[in-house]
Amino acid sequence: MVFTLGDAFSRRKQIESELNNWINRLRLAGKDSIKYQTKEIEGEKKFIKIPGSEKDFKRTYTIEECQEKIKQLIEEDRKIALRISLTNQKAKARLVDLEGNEVELTIPELLVLKNDIAPKLEEAAQAVPKKAVGVEVIEKTDAYTKWRTIYPLYKQKQSLSEQGHKIEEEYIDYYNVEEIVDYGIEERNVFDQIDKIHAWQHRLKEAINQANKTELIEL
Repeated sequence: MVFTLGDAFSRRKQIESELNNWINRLRLAGKDSIKYQTKEIEGEKKFIKIPGSEKDFKRTYTIEECQEKIKQLIEEDRKIALRISLTNQKAKARLVDLEGNEVELTIPELLVLKNDIAPKLEEAAQAVPKKAVGVEVIEKTDAYTKWRTIYPLYKQKQSLSEQGHKIEEEYIDYYNVEEIVDYGIEERNVFDQIDKIHAWQHRLKEAINQANKTELIEL
């Protein structure tokens, strides 16, 4: 039966779980115990058990059994880890990179791209400033767009009508004006680049899955 890299990773997870179980069993392997209730702890009737109160706890495994099983699992894990390491050096998959070129990469190279490089590229792409839309453009060149925002600041004044009634009026006291030189990239171009990275990340995952089908090297 073929034992692939993917199988090896799954088996190592199983070993980790089995090891935890056997280590817990080892902790319980040191004693048997009996619990019961009694009326007296001195005299002729000392430590006579009250009927129905006794609970007997027997260890399921001996210390030696647990230690032997733990030893076997650790040795199996060691061998599988070594086989994975050796196989990783030869296991490769083909991938179309961000520039559209087809490249052949090893699993360590693919994992570095997936876990370390791809998140940084995506973060950088998300941070690219987008050119503002729906604004009052006052100047435009190939390098930038200049636009302004205007925010009026209102005040109120009070006066009296001819009949002596109080009148409140609101008027613009002044304007806050901000002029912005916008070097941002067209929004669609930013989103296209992000989509391109997402597609590449998907191809990375598929390449890793393909490489994980490589048969594990025998020691």
